[in-house]
Amino acid sequence: MIRINLAPTKRKRATASAAPSASRGPAAAGANSGAVSFLLMFVGWLALGGAGWYLLTIEEEAAQVVRIKAAAINKEVTDLKAVIDEAGLKAREEEITRQEVAIEKLKAKQRTPAFVMYELAMVLTDAQQGGGVTIDEEKYKKNKADDPQSEINERWDPSGLWLSSVVESDGRLALEGSARDAADLSEFTRRLRASVWFGEITHPNYERADGNSRGREDTQRNLTWKLDVAVRRWN
Repeated sequence: MIRINLAPTKRKRATASAAPSASRGPAAAGANSGAVSFLLMFVGWLALGGAGWYLLTIEEEAAQVVRIKAAAINKEVTDLKAVIDEAGLKAREEEITRQEVAIEKLKAKQRTPAFVMYELAMVLTDAQQGGGVTIDEEKYKKNKADDPQSEINERWDPSGLWLSSVVESDGRLALEGSARDAADLSEFTRRLRASVWFGEITHPNYERADGNSRGREDTQRNLTWKLDVAVRRWN
């Protein structure tokens, strides 16, 4: 009869069966630790993203506030420039108006008889020598319409009339002189009426007198005359 001792074998099996359980413990603990780490990292990422979004939101709001303030300042500057420009333009317009008034006053006071005397000299200069009257065409046409005898004789010889006195007073010239005959005096007055430099003219007063004409040796009958003429312009 054979006996088998099974006691040691049971202990070995117990030991063998305990070994796998002991080997599975650390692996499970490692898996749990990795999950916790991943969860913490995920939470950290969420927190970091939220903080970044919050900071961006704050920055955008601040930028919007700055833009609004800048727009308001620009509007104030534009309005201020408009007010300044308007005031400047008004001041310049007023200054120009004052200057124009001053110029007109100076022109009213300014008289240059040289131009008027030159016109008289040209009236009494033969056309063949470059003389002649400076005609105001509109006035001349009206004169001829009112009186056909107002037409100028282009072939007139002005040597038949001369001046002896010219006196200016209150914008009028008192003229005195002599003439060869009434026809010369009439032609002279027609030219004065047609001139752009002269205006209203009085009817000449004249009388016959004996005397030398421009120092001529021969004695002849001639006229002495006087008339007044208004000066329309001096310059």
